[in-house]
Amino acid sequence: MGYGGSGARVGFGGVTGADAEHWVAWGVPLVAAPDTALLLDAAGTLLHPVEPIARTYVRFAARYGASVEEGEVARRLPREMLRARTRRAMRPDWRPYWTEVVGGATGCRSPALLEALMQYFERGDAWRVADGARVCARAVAERGMKVVVVSNWDVRLRATLGALGVLDWIDAAIISAEVGVEKPHPGIFHRACERVGVSPARALHVGNDAESDVRGARAAGCRALLWPVDVGSFAALGRRLLSPVSARSESPASSESPASSEPSAVDGTGPEPV
Repeated sequence: MGYGGSGARVGFGGVTGADAEHWVAWGVPLVAAPDTALLLDAAGTLLHPVEPIARTYVRFAARYGASVEEGEVARRLPREMLRARTRRAMRPDWRPYWTEVVGGATGCRSPALLEALMQYFERGDAWRVADGARVCARAVAERGMKVVVVSNWDVRLRATLGALGVLDWIDAAIISAEVGVEKPHPGIFHRACERVGVSPARALHVGNDAESDVRGARAAGCRALLWPVDVGSFAALGRRLLSPVSARSESPASSESPASSEPSAVDGTGPEPV
C-alpha cells in the first residue's frame, strides 16, 4: 500500500475553523497512526452503482418478458430485502435471498434473470468507487493506519473489489458471508480489528446505515461516523484523519445521527443489489 506523496500533496491540509469544530463535536478525533484502523462500509459508502438499481432490474427483466415500472421496483426493493433477509444464511452466495428479492421486486422468477443479475453485479463495471477513496486510503496508510472494508455482502464482493482495484489499496476485506456474522453484530467489527492487529477503541468505522454501521460499530467499541451526514467526502475524511486537531475524546462517539436504517437498493445503501 505504498503512496507516492504526503498528505499535503494530495490536498489533505490541516483542519481549522468550523471543520475542526465539527470533528471534535463528533467525538472522534482519531489521527492516522500505526495503531489505528479505518473501517469502511462497501455499498452506499465506498461503492456506488453506476445506475439506479431499480433501473438495472427493469432493464434486465425486460429481456425475460417482464414489464415493470422503475418506480414500482424502487418501492418494492427495500420491502423484499427486509422480508428475505434471514435467507442470506442459507448459502454464502445468498442465492436463496436474491431469488426472493429479484422475484418479489420484478414479478419475474426466471432463473435466467437471477443468474444474469448476479453475474452483472459481480462485475467491476457495475460499480464506481467513491471519489477520493483511493487517495484517502493511501494517504492514511502512509501514516501507518490500516484500511479495512467491512461489509454485509455475499462472497462475490471479493471478486468485485478485485476487479475495481480496491484490493490493491486496502489491508483486508471482512465480508459477512465469509465470516458468518453481519453488521450490526459487534463480532464483524471485532474480526476486522483482529485481522489488522488494532484495538476497537483505535478504529473508526464509516458507513451509511445508522443501525448496522454506526450503532453496530459503537457497540463493538469503535468510533463511527454516518456517511454522508457526518462526513460528506473522502477528501474531508482524509483531512481530518491526517490532522492532529485534538485528542479531547478517546472514547467512541455517543451521539446518535438522525438517519433511517431502512435498506434502499435504489441509491446503493444496504447490501449489494443482487
